[in-house]
Parts: sequence; C-alpha cells; structure tokens
Amino acid sequence: MAERRYLHLNLVANDINLHQGAHKYERAQGIAERGTFERLLEYGRFGDEGLFTALFVGDIPGMQGSPAFDGGPAEPITALTAISQHTEHVGLIATASTTFYDPYNLARLLASLDQASDGRAGYNAVTSVIDRFALNYSLENHLDREARYHRADEFLQVLRGLWDNRSVRRDPDGLTRFYAEPIDHRGALFQVSGPLNIAPSRQGRPLIAQAGGSGSGIRVAAKHADMVFTNSSTRASAAIYRETLDKALVEQGRAPGSVPPIPGLIPYLGQTTAEAEEKLRELDSYVDWEPLAPFALGQFGIEVPLGDLAEPFPTHLLPRPEDVEATIKSTFGNYVGLYNWIEERPGVTVREVVAQAVGRGGATHRKFVGTYDDLVDDFAAWHEDGNVGGFNLMFSAGSAAIREFIDEVGRAPPRRPRHLSRYSRRPPTTRTILNRHNFVR
Repeated sequence: MAERRYLHLNLVANDINLHQGAHKYERAQGIAERGTFERLLEYGRFGDEGLFTALFVGDIPGMQGSPAFDGGPAEPITALTAISQHTEHVGLIATASTTFYDPYNLARLLASLDQASDGRAGYNAVTSVIDRFALNYSLENHLDREARYHRADEFLQVLRGLWDNRSVRRDPDGLTRFYAEPIDHRGALFQVSGPLNIAPSRQGRPLIAQAGGSGSGIRVAAKHADMVFTNSSTRASAAIYRETLDKALVEQGRAPGSVPPIPGLIPYLGQTTAEAEEKLRELDSYVDWEPLAPFALGQFGIEVPLGDLAEPFPTHLLPRPEDVEATIKSTFGNYVGLYNWIEERPGVTVREVVAQAVGRGGATHRKFVGTYDDLVDDFAAWHEDGNVGGFNLMFSAGSAAIREFIDEVGRAPPRRPRHLSRYSRRPPTTRTILNRHNFVR
C-alpha cells in the first residue's frame, strides 16, 4: 500500500504580507482597526478554527522605514508564546536569525515556547540579508552569503545538540525528573558546553524549518530541516526544486522525499473568476504605485532603471539568477521566483512587476486568482505531482480573506467532495503536524 501523503497549509501571520491596499480596503469594508497584538491573536484563532498545520511568523530584525505600514511587528517568539495561550492545536513556527542570535540563548527561548505550547513550537532558521540590520547587533558589516550559511550550519548543530541531549523520565522511586547532558561543542564559531536547562516538551524538540533557495541554503536545509519554505511559482519549477533537494538529502544520508518543500501562495478568491478579479482590482485601486517602484528590485540590491509604470519592463537588463546568487541582498529564492515570473510574461509592464514584487503581498510568491473550486483543483494538481508538501498561505486582505477561505474552501459542502473539509482532527504536537492535514490521494 502506498504511503499516505498529506497537504500542509500553513497560515502566514504577518501583516507585512498583506496587499499594499489592504488597510484602506478594510476601512472601506467597515472592518474595525485593530492593534498589532489583537491582529496576531486573530491569526491564532483562525489557525485553530481553519485547522491549519501551523502559524508561520516571519521576522524583520530592524526597521525598514518610518512610519511602519505593518503596525510595528512583534518579535515572533514573544508573539507566538502569547498566541499559544489562546490556541490548542495549531503549530507555532517562529523565525529567528542565526546571524544575530546566540545559539544557547535561542535554544532556551524556543524550548520555552515549546513548553508553553505543549509541544507545538517550530523554528524557521534564516541567515538575514539586509546590511543595515547587522549594525543593530554590534556587527561592523553583514557577513557574506557563504559565511552566513557556514554560521547557520554550525548554529543548528549546536541547537540540535542542546535539544537532543535532554530527557524527562520516571525514576524507580516513582518521581519524574529532568536529565540533561553537556554537549561540549568546540567549533570554528561557537564554544558551547551545555547542557540546556529547559526540559523538553512532549514533542521532544521544536520542528526546524528553513528557507533554502540558493545552493548553500539547500545544503543547510538538507542537513537540518524538517520542512523547507520555497518560492516555486510553477509545477515545473517545483519538480526541479524537489529533485535538487532530494539529491542534497541523499548526500546528507537522509531519505529522498523526507523533507517537504512548502512554497508560498497568495489566493484571491471569489464565487466566479470575475468576482476574484474584481476584488484584486479593488485592492489595487487603493495603492499609489509610483513610490513602490524602487522597491521592486531594490530589495535585491539590483539597479535596473524603470520608466513610466505603463511601459514594458526592461527584461533584457534583468540579471540572471546564477549571476547574482552570491551577491543578492534579499532571499535568493524570491528573486528566482520574480525572475521566472517576468520571463514567462513577454511584454509585462513595469506596474505589473511592481505589483508582483511588492504591491500585492507575499513578496514575490505565486498569486492565484480564481474560484474556490479552482483553488482546490490547483491544490490537488500540485499534490498529485508529489513535489510539494503543501503551501504557506498569505492572505492579501487579512481577516476578511482568511474568513472567506475557511468558510468557502475549508468547509466545503458535500457537492464539492474534493474540498478541504477532509481534515484529520486529532490534536497534534508540532512533531505530528507533518501528517495533520488529510488531503490525500
């Protein structure tokens, strides 16, 4: 009998992923303004109600500009610890930088989140990319890409060693005690004795996720990750990534297919395609596109002169991903996703590129515009291919869009037998979130 495969739907709980017109859209729809933590707790409630595999909270370890359009995002571990007290089942994946943190300190923080949530914690390991943020952490400059990933590799070795050298067991006298052993790590970058002074949760250790887009990132993901966040915008690119990741897994002595890639997806939905397109047009109408144009490629440190927004984008000036992999200033996978999206659309305008890159939310991840049934068919096709483990869902219009997804896609009536009402309802720990959603062949 073939092994059952599951489709994991993570809910990305960051307002930075909203459509740039979302706040004005909410106001026009009569949705009350909420504070930052109120919105975070709202994501948590949706996470449980919608039976999402996990909440994913990204992090920006510094301020990109003032005023902040995302309300001043909370630090992820703090935010998810608060959310853990208002949720029961959803996994809680916090992002933190291996470049800016100390591994022993982060091991304690994440282990505490794991205890607070009764074993639902996960860790998204990132290396950070923005030069000026390094100045916030007593660094004279940002490490180059290879140095960052070398540090991330050793950082995760220390983290896993600290987490794995612990146990809670019942002794012959009937008392339960916490045991931990030193790890005595002496590496090129870290010297950590241990043991970790925080007891494990019932899942043992937090799940490890990683965004592996470049060659260095994929190698680190293949060595340490339980889940990999990707930017695959087509089923063909997902197949290529799956093949590359599987090769790296085998080189690390791990089974191919054992680590699910999870691409990002931003759905724009309606009862009809025309209704979904009209929602997108309305959101677009609230955006002043001209000031956003410099950020389309500026986020990657790439300078391409852009003319009038209505003009064709100068595709011939766009550098190939392989030529900038070592120098890219933002996530390499996001640049690959944007580059491929532009290449697939001859004659695309500057405005359309700006919309895809920054305006319509979710960085450069795939945008889906269509009906509820179309989205389920899309999920089914990607799932049938076997190259992804699910999707990181980013909802462009915040609570209204999440509410719509849960009601119209997650609770499908019987006439739509393939809709996502076929969930496993067993309360999971994060270690079991990898088989929580029951969307199967």
